[in-house]
Amino acid sequence: MKIIVDSREKISALAASMIAEHAEKVPGCAMAFASGRTTKYVYDALAELNCKALSGCKAFTVCDYVGLDAGDERSCAFRLNEELYSKVGITNIHTPTPENAAEFDAQIEQCGGIELAVLGIGTNGHIGFNEPATPYDSYTHVVKLTDRTKARKAERFGGEENVPDKAVTMGLKTICESRNVILVAFGKEKTEIIHELVYGKTSTYVPAAMLQMHMNMTLLLDSDAAAKL
Repeated sequence: MKIIVDSREKISALAASMIAEHAEKVPGCAMAFASGRTTKYVYDALAELNCKALSGCKAFTVCDYVGLDAGDERSCAFRLNEELYSKVGITNIHTPTPENAAEFDAQIEQCGGIELAVLGIGTNGHIGFNEPATPYDSYTHVVKLTDRTKARKAERFGGEENVPDKAVTMGLKTICESRNVILVAFGKEKTEIIHELVYGKTSTYVPAAMLQMHMNMTLLLDSDAAAKL
């Protein structure tokens, strides 16, 4: 695991340059993108690079809520289209749904596998929507969201009671089969979980800990998230 610590602005710019570099080195490659408050900074920086190679890439959305269509502004698909896909010209887009979950990993394989996965991390260690106790050998699947995750998403949905109970997500094995992984974390709220990710024992109760074993994993942090390293 490679760890880089800098300001939020410099880390966002670095992550963006790494994404662009993969797009240019492996034309037409498949990439996995997670939506969220942290990754938005990265995507804003990526759009500013005007990397033409990105338009030829195949985008796989890491996860989304069950019951929301792609046009719902609360969905991950909508956010990624607004924040990334439409800005860099990506049109070959794949989003997991309950209906295609069983075939989603086959779609990834048909596209040559994921060259680069861009991830955030939840305060409980989830990546995608792989909640604590998710099996490490999981592929794309439907998951029941924990109360903690729903509480974190409540503001966007106008109250916790409006957050969908379920989501569909790339599994931990799906994500870890990516040839390269970038995980970005900002802020004091991520300090404890980043410490667990780096120094803790590999445990299904910290889903992101599986990335400790990934050969090409880069952890990009601001100083607050890295405070206990």
